[in-house]
Amino acid sequence: MQRNKDTLKAPEAVCENEVGCQSYNEGDGPHVHWEESDPALQEEGLSEYYSSLQQILLELGLPETRDRTATPRAGHVMLCLSSSWLSKAPSQKHLGLFSLLIHKAVTFGSGGCTNLDTFQPPRRASYFLSSLGDHSMPHEAENGQVLGTITEEDLDCPTCGSPELTRVVEDVLLTRQLVAQRGIKVPPTLAFAFRPNLKSLPPNTQVTVVSAQEKEELQKAMLGAVEESGVKEAQNSEKPQFCFLTPQVMVQPSGAKWCFRDNVTVHQKSAGEEILQAALGLLPKIQQGESILITASYDSVQPLKPWKLQQSVIFKAALGLLPKIQQGESILITASYDSVQPLKPWKLQQSVIFKEPEVSRRKLDLHIRATVCRSADDQPQLMQVVCWVNRTEGPIRSSPTVLQSLEVTLQDWGFTKQDYLTELQQLLKQWAEAAMQGIMDYQSQLSSEERGGATAQIDFIGVEFALTQHKDRLHPFLLSLTSHHRGIQSTATQLLQPHQQGSTVGPLVQAMCHRAHCSFIADKTILYIGGGNVNRLIVFQSAKKYHIKIILVDCNSSHPGFALAWKTLHHDFSDHTQDESHAHIISKMVRDLNVIVDGCTTFNCDTVILTSLVCKELGLPSDGFEALVTAKKKSHSHRHLGGIHHGLQHLPNPSLYVVPCLPVDSEQELEEAMAQVGFPAAVKLEQSSGGMGVKIVENSLQCQQHFKSLKWDLKGTTYHMINKGFKNEPFLMEFISGPRYVVDLVIFQGKLLAAFVSDCGPPGLSYFFNTSHIMPTCLCPEKETQLAIAAYQCCLHCGLKNGVYNLDMKLTETGPKLIEINPRPGGGYLPSWIKTVYGTDIILCTFLIACDVHPHIWTPEPRGYVVGISSPVFQHVQALENPSFPVILKALEENGIINSIKVGDMKNKIDFDFSSFNITSFSPNKDEAFHRLIAASKILDLDSEKHPVKYFLDFIK
Repeated sequence: MQRNKDTLKAPEAVCENEVGCQSYNEGDGPHVHWEESDPALQEEGLSEYYSSLQQILLELGLPETRDRTATPRAGHVMLCLSSSWLSKAPSQKHLGLFSLLIHKAVTFGSGGCTNLDTFQPPRRASYFLSSLGDHSMPHEAENGQVLGTITEEDLDCPTCGSPELTRVVEDVLLTRQLVAQRGIKVPPTLAFAFRPNLKSLPPNTQVTVVSAQEKEELQKAMLGAVEESGVKEAQNSEKPQFCFLTPQVMVQPSGAKWCFRDNVTVHQKSAGEEILQAALGLLPKIQQGESILITASYDSVQPLKPWKLQQSVIFKAALGLLPKIQQGESILITASYDSVQPLKPWKLQQSVIFKEPEVSRRKLDLHIRATVCRSADDQPQLMQVVCWVNRTEGPIRSSPTVLQSLEVTLQDWGFTKQDYLTELQQLLKQWAEAAMQGIMDYQSQLSSEERGGATAQIDFIGVEFALTQHKDRLHPFLLSLTSHHRGIQSTATQLLQPHQQGSTVGPLVQAMCHRAHCSFIADKTILYIGGGNVNRLIVFQSAKKYHIKIILVDCNSSHPGFALAWKTLHHDFSDHTQDESHAHIISKMVRDLNVIVDGCTTFNCDTVILTSLVCKELGLPSDGFEALVTAKKKSHSHRHLGGIHHGLQHLPNPSLYVVPCLPVDSEQELEEAMAQVGFPAAVKLEQSSGGMGVKIVENSLQCQQHFKSLKWDLKGTTYHMINKGFKNEPFLMEFISGPRYVVDLVIFQGKLLAAFVSDCGPPGLSYFFNTSHIMPTCLCPEKETQLAIAAYQCCLHCGLKNGVYNLDMKLTETGPKLIEINPRPGGGYLPSWIKTVYGTDIILCTFLIACDVHPHIWTPEPRGYVVGISSPVFQHVQALENPSFPVILKALEENGIINSIKVGDMKNKIDFDFSSFNITSFSPNKDEAFHRLIAASKILDLDSEKHPVKYFLDFIK
């Protein structure tokens, strides 16, 4: 539906995601039969809208819309075909604003099934997209009042655009100034602005602006400027001249009410008087804030002639003969004539009966439109590039071509060099996204009133390009921008290529859902158990960004989070053997605050069980106590999954993902475990993290020695960071060979929503810290899917059904194997990595799931590669010996060599090979990201024989 909304031209599309969505079956309702008494039928276009919707569903292979008005059910995306199906009521959350209420809608459910629903009481919208089409662009009456936009005014939910923002996007002069600042080529423009009310912009060489407060002054300025510019044949003049190098110029008005191609006239540059009269003729029509533009007019690129198409083949053949000729010889290129042939009888008749008329070759105009959206993490993202062709002299007989890709069109026209086509496509992508960024930056400087409301935002635009040819090279120019009202173009190829369906609007839909999530989660109160280390402060920053009120519970009253949280509770829960008692005390403290808590969560392994018990006390959603105990205790997870031999029928048994794993509490148990597990084996601790306490043993002697060492250290203070208030016994596990991977999952009510797989380099011995890391994975799609599904099954069969989880996996010759489950979101750099590569905020997902809200996300295509290296304490200390280290580090970051820096705590770690310093680099090109990191590590003295960075990076490359 979304991909074809420009064809449908639906009055309103509403995205609502506060409640669940039911699947379709034949019993959901009969076919829709409209009643004659329905007032909506009296509105113009309703029948056409509904018929268009049914045709789209038919083409996509989806069932017809069913009538479910008698028994309406929940849905996420709603299409309102009539404004009478909507109403507004004073907002309960924001004084002075209104909530948009839905009384009737076509509801889109799972699998694209649609139903006509009536809601009583009405549903509240959490995102509003007005998709009215070209015919309903905001326009002004004579008194200046904006018409046709009453529905979307003063809403408390996020909206896509507003009349005020449409004026910004549709103003050709303003947008050309904005994009020209970013180095994008636009036609040289001479503008005459009447009472400009736009924010001041620095001048640039491509756009010259002459402004005046009165039309009489503007007329005088126009006469002088046109007379002395290059529009007329310039004579000697001391004033600066604006010269047009093209033989033709274009005269047009600029402003929101003027469509780019309305009232446009083209003139020869030498016809100065004609140009002046055209400009003066527009002067009475423009209003305050509008302008008249005189711009260069470029001839569109034309299809290559047949002999041009063969030219490259001819010269290639000639060059092939060059090595063969000798002195005095030459290579000839001559005309080749076909000999006359006798005509066959049917050919004699054909020449008379089927003779085609001669058609003169007409000039064509190639139009290119790129559609760009604002992604969920506020980055410009190209959605599609389409083009169409018109005859230059106007619409005579044949209509414009159907929409098609730029690559196919240029290939049809004879431009077949693939490397050059790729270069052109990359340039258009770069310019289109830069144009969107310019609009986003300009919008951020506007007040709520100037934007048309506190919730109004430009979510996507169209970018119009022209393409001209000069010296066998194609040169694009950005002509104008179009607002979201013009929709997203639908191409016929998508009907016969199901794998492409959804690819165009996917980024936009994800951004729409993200804004709806933000609207819903704002002002929610979430109880946060355990502040964690310094890297977890990003949780508080995210909460502030999404306007979430955090109640922090922590043992340390001086924790940095106490200064960032909305409310704080201090309670010493460090002895986790008493978690049930702690949960009862914390629950009482929360009740004493006399606030409504919407959810409870944690981002730390130490407190997941405590958080589950607190949720149970307060009646909040959470994974069960037993599930978290099973997942948190490493040996327990393996033994639990190893005992399941009849899992889901369509998936492998979860027992295939685990290896022999036995807890050890005495020397006798150690002997039995060594006999069952064998060697090599890994000695680990049930409650440790970051590889602490892990050691590979190759024989019984090494195993016994390390076991005794662990038992002794656990009694003392050597492993004070390992004990963590748990009964932390060691266990013996079969060593799993193969490369290591990290899988981050988002699961809601047992459904896998998204999976992010990343590759790890060789572990840093002896404590198995990360040395290098890359996202996304370099695995083929089949192997990546195997890992994701294996991780999902491990969580599901352990009882983890609602949350964001982090799993360590290995890929062996016999398939994926589980190392351990972390029943909380991935820590360290993973949240920022996932947001950088995929645009998905797993911290927001955690907040939503804690409030029992379905996060509408999926795993999109990655934008590029983020690669990181981690340095152990000894290497970090060595680098810090250089007094210039901080200055060099800052310079590398400012110049884009390093994208993010994470510094770990070196306190009490100086004797251990733990990671304390991490740098990362992001680039669309994987090799470039690797090259940057190698260069940065050498400059920062993070590379040595003991810690060879290139080796660690080559391992994952």
